[in-house]
Amino acid sequence: MSNSEYEFNEKINAILINPYLSLDEFNINCNLLKKYNIKNISTTLNYLSYLRNLFDNNININTFISYPLADSPHIITDQMIDLAIEEGASGIEYLPQFFYLENNEDEKFATDIEKIYKKKLPLTLIFNKNRMKKKTFTKAIQISLELGIKIFQFGDGFGSTLNISDLKEIKALLNKKSLIKISGNIRNIKTIKELLNNGADNIGTSYFHEIFQELKSI
Repeated sequence: MSNSEYEFNEKINAILINPYLSLDEFNINCNLLKKYNIKNISTTLNYLSYLRNLFDNNININTFISYPLADSPHIITDQMIDLAIEEGASGIEYLPQFFYLENNEDEKFATDIEKIYKKKLPLTLIFNKNRMKKKTFTKAIQISLELGIKIFQFGDGFGSTLNISDLKEIKALLNKKSLIKISGNIRNIKTIKELLNNGADNIGTSYFHEIFQELKSI
């Protein structure tokens, strides 16, 4: 691997969530993850145990919970996280219940996140700025920071990639300890470099093969 590939293999967070993968397609994806020495993977409970059996503990495998609809009652979420822990998850990626904030139930919003945070796994909260009212978005960020959340993902895989102007606005809301992951329709080196150069720490994408193929051609 070239130096640029080594750099990107830690910045790119490969997403593997397609529920319709055949066994052959799953194996092809796993072989590509190994080929490119990708260090961070985001997946669902559906694939977690299979991936953990194929990759050692040096590879971070995070599990999406209550994604993409934020519709899991806490009692179910709690059980799903316990299962993720049993099956070797390195962290949890969670879509909060933002409607609590819309309904002026800030304490419920905070309590929901806090219960997950207490599981002691690294917790990433997922936001889609373009689909939220500015007031709700800002309040959600502030409460999350007060709870001690350090990892934030912007983009839920639906819609366009976060633009640079919005990224700079988000950075101003966060603190120096915050880590920013950007996700959503990211499939080329130019976009990745622009995001990283303007404050993103990691890039979430299911197009990791295309990206590394482009790297080889540069």
